[in-house]
Parts: sequence; structure tokens; C-alpha cells
Amino acid sequence: MEFSARKISAAFLISCFCILPAPAEENLVTILLPADGAKLEASQAYTLDFEVKPVAKAEHVHLFIDGEEAAVSHKLKGSFSLGPLKPGSRRICISPVNKNHTPIAGQTCINVTVR
Repeated sequence: MEFSARKISAAFLISCFCILPAPAEENLVTILLPADGAKLEASQAYTLDFEVKPVAKAEHVHLFIDGEEAAVSHKLKGSFSLGPLKPGSRRICISPVNKNHTPIAGQTCINVTVR
């Protein structure tokens, strides 16, 4: 059986599209403060300000520090108290969830360095 270059190319392109990763989840949360890459002092407490885009499915948010759930807020625009945090690199994320605590979009994260 003989294939033309055109048929092989089409088959190759179709197979490539099948293995592409799924598009990223929509980002609904904006972390206003602190800024990504901020340098924080370990001895101080900070405020993390956030807001969630108005979406009917978003009921509240969960705050994660280094992958561990740290707090919950039933406000879609507000703040969390942070700290004092342990020295080192910290990843702080907010996840919008529905009333069943199921994430409805991707997490929004920042990385900070605590000294």
C-alpha cells in the first residue's frame, strides 16, 4: 500500500493535535498585594488583598500557603492576614470554589521570599 506525502502529512498533523495539552483553566482571582516576587520580613504580619471576577459559580475562596490550606473567605473581594511566615521561599495561592468546595477555576499564585 502506497501513501502520498499529502496523506502522511495530514495524518501526522491530526495526531499532533490529539496530544496537545488542554487549555489552561480560566484565572478568576487577582492577587493585588503582596506583589509576585515580593521580599517579606519573617517577623512581620502582612495583608494579602484579592478580588474574584464576578462569576455566578464562585461562592468563596480558599487560601493555600506552600500547598497547605491556611484559610477560607466567603467574600469575593477582601483580604487575608499573612504571617508571620517562616523564612524561605513561599508559594501563596487562592482558589475560587463553589458551595461544595469544588474548585471552579485554576489557582492564582504568587511566590514571595521571606527573610
